[in-house]
Amino acid sequence: MGKSFKRMAVLTLVLALISAMAACAAQAAEKTKLIGMNWGATDNQEKMTAQLFEAYPELKDKYEIEWVIGGQGDGEIGEKVRLALSANEYIADFVQLNYTQVPEFAEAGVLHDVSAQIARYSADLLEGAINISMYKGKSIVFPFELKPRVWYYRSDLFEKAGVDVNAVKTADDLIEAGKKVQEVQPGSYIWNLGSSCPPYLFFLAMSGNGSTFSDADGNYVIASDPGIKAVLEDYKKLVDAGVVANISDWTPDWESALNDGVIVSQLSAGWLAQNIFLPTYASGQDGLWAATSWPQLGGSKGGSDAGGSVFAIPTFARHPDEAADFLAHFTLSEAGSKAIFNVIASVPVNKKTLADPDVAKPNPFFGASLLEAQIKGLDELMVFDYSPKAAAEIDIVNEYFIKAVYGEMSIDDALKAAQDDLTTMLGNAYR
Repeated sequence: MGKSFKRMAVLTLVLALISAMAACAAQAAEKTKLIGMNWGATDNQEKMTAQLFEAYPELKDKYEIEWVIGGQGDGEIGEKVRLALSANEYIADFVQLNYTQVPEFAEAGVLHDVSAQIARYSADLLEGAINISMYKGKSIVFPFELKPRVWYYRSDLFEKAGVDVNAVKTADDLIEAGKKVQEVQPGSYIWNLGSSCPPYLFFLAMSGNGSTFSDADGNYVIASDPGIKAVLEDYKKLVDAGVVANISDWTPDWESALNDGVIVSQLSAGWLAQNIFLPTYASGQDGLWAATSWPQLGGSKGGSDAGGSVFAIPTFARHPDEAADFLAHFTLSEAGSKAIFNVIASVPVNKKTLADPDVAKPNPFFGASLLEAQIKGLDELMVFDYSPKAAAEIDIVNEYFIKAVYGEMSIDDALKAAQDDLTTMLGNAYR
């Protein structure tokens, strides 16, 4: 009787273990797999996801997230999305874009409405975050990495030169500051605008002064737009004054110039503060750099680099509702905002996160000035009036902007040529 009882107990225990294992397997099988596409590398997104799952274990029980690389930048992802949509092919449940591309896909009606998720968190979100989630009054994407304008500068050299950055308001002020710094740091430049400079350096100013390429009917009016001309005039003034280096971003010369004290300030966006960028290029200069607001170049009183990067759920997504639920936690929640800040130092979109001691503490490279400058930049964040044909428009106009700034063409001639090309090649911005 005793042996029989023991055998029964063992059998019961084995059956219980099998049942528990089956339950676990069933639970694992019930997870929804979501594929997210981003650019560059997946390491950062994987770190953010891991931190988010620590904060929300229930999300980890619901979702398996696979991150895939769509290219080295937003342009390559945009092209993949276009091809997938035309072929009715699934490539991911959500994709990273820059706001530059949102009008194109929103006008085509191929992005899921995420108004419910944005509304759920709206009271806790910075206004800039809400603004870049919308197109024509409708919440269509999730804000991920906000890109406010930030001016980074060598505080030690500026102090030595007697330059008060708070007093630098115009292009003339910036020229005067650059010349003062050159006196204490011979051979230095206060900025760089190379002959192959990226378009965002122009849009950082044009986004803040009401510039537009086309009118409400989609007709190109770039040749007569006062904001665009004002930006080019100020940029040319800086180049002609000798305070701006003919060195382009994303080149070895750029990185060397930052490291060697040749370029001693950067008019850029919030993303440049990420550890992989300026703190790496200017390695060993911890505590020598600070951050502040941009001067009003071209009359701009605010602006951004493409607004920011966002996550969109295209119509080819297999699990749009689940993707929206995950992305709401990932980009909008307090824990999600902190995870993003922890990994890439992007200013949190959730206001509650700003009070977190880990977020509020001084940055090891830029000190307390970085977060202050980013928040002020978000208060002034404005987005350029991008059309559905923005990608093609930018490719056309950028070469003319560079020629105008470097005197290869007069500003008026360059803008007229740009308008002619836009009209000939694209016809209309909305048709």
